[in-house]
Amino acid sequence: MRVVCNIALQAVDSILFGLRSGETVLVEYGSTSSPELLLYLICRRCGDRRRPVLLDDISDSFAEALTRLELVGLNLEGLSNVPVIKIGGNRDVGSVFGRVEVDKHSLDTKYYDRLYFSAAEQELVLNPVLGFHKFFLVIPDRELLRLIRNISTFVGRSGRAAVYLVNRDVVERSQLSGHYHLFREIATTIVSIEQSGDGYVGGVPKAADDGLRGVRIPMP
Repeated sequence: MRVVCNIALQAVDSILFGLRSGETVLVEYGSTSSPELLLYLICRRCGDRRRPVLLDDISDSFAEALTRLELVGLNLEGLSNVPVIKIGGNRDVGSVFGRVEVDKHSLDTKYYDRLYFSAAEQELVLNPVLGFHKFFLVIPDRELLRLIRNISTFVGRSGRAAVYLVNRDVVERSQLSGHYHLFREIATTIVSIEQSGDGYVGGVPKAADDGLRGVRIPMP
């Protein structure tokens, strides 16, 4: 596992520390990949560079990721105190700063906005978002469209670079898969993780940085 992480460090750094303030990055992965390893590297590298992190945890996705990381034997000490905004769910992990409740019809996006900007006081915060694909299963058509429109207002806002880790298989098989293409459109950078032999490769079909567009990089 240590070898896998070390191989992927340079690839993660090339994207992570090349992000511009105001970017919205979409990382697409399949159900058989291990996005928790990428999350681990993101948090580890931000800690090494003292880049502040604020994590959005949708429906206990962070707890699920930590459980899988623990099972493969990784040291989770650095992740146990990551600042977290809980969006639905009831499993508190990390340092929970605040909560946004999700009912079967809607998400209170205005309250989330206030909560986020009161938590993110640093000049540039890296904001991983876990579990966004779960909204495609529980939120109605119009509410999901409103949520994506709200996300689009964050694009270009200084002080934040968001990284959405999204299960592509879930959204493409949902009845609202068309909404996902709108989400891809507003993303400034897209990393699509595919299986390649015994490992995974991240292709970059879209990027704000011209130097990244079209490249293929090893992924954990």
